[in-house]
Amino acid sequence: MHEAPLVSILVNNYNYGRFLSEAIDSALAQTYANIEVVVVDDGSTDNSAEVLATYGDRIRLVAKENGGQSSAFNAGFQVSRGPLICFLDSDDIFEPHKVARIVEIFAGDSEIGWCFDRARHFEDTTKEWFPWTANVHKGKIDARGIVANGHAPYVFTSTSGLSFRRETLGHILPMPETLRIKSGISSDNYLKFAAYSLSSGWLVSEPLTLQRIHRSNAYTRRVSDKARIVGLSDILLGMCLSREFRILQHLGTKIFAHGLGKLWATGGLELEHREIAGTFLKSLSPQLRIEAILRAMWWGASEKFRRQSWDH
Repeated sequence: MHEAPLVSILVNNYNYGRFLSEAIDSALAQTYANIEVVVVDDGSTDNSAEVLATYGDRIRLVAKENGGQSSAFNAGFQVSRGPLICFLDSDDIFEPHKVARIVEIFAGDSEIGWCFDRARHFEDTTKEWFPWTANVHKGKIDARGIVANGHAPYVFTSTSGLSFRRETLGHILPMPETLRIKSGISSDNYLKFAAYSLSSGWLVSEPLTLQRIHRSNAYTRRVSDKARIVGLSDILLGMCLSREFRILQHLGTKIFAHGLGKLWATGGLELEHREIAGTFLKSLSPQLRIEAILRAMWWGASEKFRRQSWDH
């Protein structure tokens, strides 16, 4: 790797004009100098355009029609130039030394293709920190064998904690733009699980990213009322992983079954998603199809039991 490689920071934005400046400013204020900040505005209808106009040529702007977070990732990657790429949601913040630390990690191990750092959560209105768990896995990890067997380690971060070598990300993007869920959890999980299947990587336990918890993304910290969002996200995520990465077929089917069970337990699937799910099940081998249905039934029963426990 070049001694000071260009690092592309990809900022994706949709109607977060009220947070956008703080995100971009944190990217521009990095102690590591050789960066480019690419901002993809995904058809915002708020004041985002006015905010972005104040930055001039300090950023590379991609203004596009609304297509969801997956399409924003694809568009940003297409115009970026750096051999290292960091993602940043427009409501989050990078610590000033984040990119320098990421470059240091990649320079120290030529085998790793990705680096995920922890995002520390803070409440937007009060600015108070959420509790921090110190005991998490850190260092180099190679999970290719694990994910091939249908399992995956817990990934402790969100979009803004994801960094990649360009070569690795080039095997992941463009991602299917059907992963369009308002929560965004499908898109970042797609990046994480795909990365696990492609190469070894590095988990950073120190907080390099600050994730803002606010009214529009408060599901991140909720437990009792997000089952349908997670369910729909998981059926789409599982299908896409299974189709795009053969090594992830078993894991993708399990994720799909988890989502299907949650939706069964919370009112069922809408017609559109019922047809999508049915087509996917038919595409599976008989053994995987039976396994998926049985897992969905188990997850559905578990979700119903959990909801009844909440009610009492």
